[in-house]
Amino acid sequence: MTESRLERPCGQGPSKNSAITPLGAGTQTFFGNPLRRADCVVNLGSLSRITEYVPADLTIHVEAGITLEELEHTLLQNNQFLPLDPWSGPAATLGGIAAANAQGPFRAVGTIRDWIIGMKVVEIDGRISKAGGRVVKNVTGYDLHKLYTGSLGTLAIIVEISLKLRAKFVRTATAIARFEDFESAAAGIAAIRHSAVQPVSCEWIGPENEVWLRFGEDPRAVDWQLRNLPAAEWKICEGPDEISAWELLRHRYNAFGPVVVRAIGLPTAMREIIQEYRPGAWIAHALNGILLMQIASAEDIGRIRQKYRAIIEKAPLEVRREIPTFGLSGAEYDVMKRMKDAFDPEGRLNPGRHVDGER
Repeated sequence: MTESRLERPCGQGPSKNSAITPLGAGTQTFFGNPLRRADCVVNLGSLSRITEYVPADLTIHVEAGITLEELEHTLLQNNQFLPLDPWSGPAATLGGIAAANAQGPFRAVGTIRDWIIGMKVVEIDGRISKAGGRVVKNVTGYDLHKLYTGSLGTLAIIVEISLKLRAKFVRTATAIARFEDFESAAAGIAAIRHSAVQPVSCEWIGPENEVWLRFGEDPRAVDWQLRNLPAAEWKICEGPDEISAWELLRHRYNAFGPVVVRAIGLPTAMREIIQEYRPGAWIAHALNGILLMQIASAEDIGRIRQKYRAIIEKAPLEVRREIPTFGLSGAEYDVMKRMKDAFDPEGRLNPGRHVDGER
């Protein structure tokens, strides 16, 4: 598969009314509104090259089909990394991660949207266009790559991504504490929020009442933060034990279900949300106000949306057919539908997956 071959299914296919579905590793197919039709699936897995890598500039340019694991292996050779750890794991492609703006616990440094500096896409009429640039300090044009990120392939097909990188942490360490009950865990989170420590991940995990803190810095800075943790029985993990711990947490999240909601509010609201809706299990990114909740009934989604932004992370197909994934307000829907109509007037790209599946 090449970019030029992508032009034909988009602009000159057997039917100009064909619905086109871009596909990478398929790790994000559970997310978003259900597809309304798919006449042509465009497999991007063979678009997996690194087209340019400039370690001295901390930038890399990759095709959309490269996996996060492949990218990490290349970057490690220069002690660099892309600070992403989506719940879908290292088998996810960069194009899929970008299309879904897929997220994980590594939230203190942002999502992939914050690390993309440019993008190449194939539009619905077959034209290849570029957004952003290939250097970090780029001030020309519109940031259309930020619009494509998270659009679930409904505006254009992402074929190449330019990313900024960062130097690998000299040392990382994870501190884990299990608190006696919900209230003591909530108090522990509040103490962390008001302390001087700055974890790159802060996860409040229930119903086990665990708090996980990940630190990545100069070794002396990590030492200082570990010494200044709020009072609790902290278990410190480093090296292979630390890697295994976060892999275990990813598996725990993937076992959530069948209905999982991402509730978004102020960090100080996490306790209130958990108390009010009593999820069966949860993982809260406790310092930035994102709460992943396993809920007992899809009927709770409407109640949650009365007070908070709530996105359906995953749910059975019959639930996603009945309840919109994103819960857009009328004004949000109008703006986003106008953008969809401008980029894809006939609604052929992943029809139904995003805004056009909300009504």
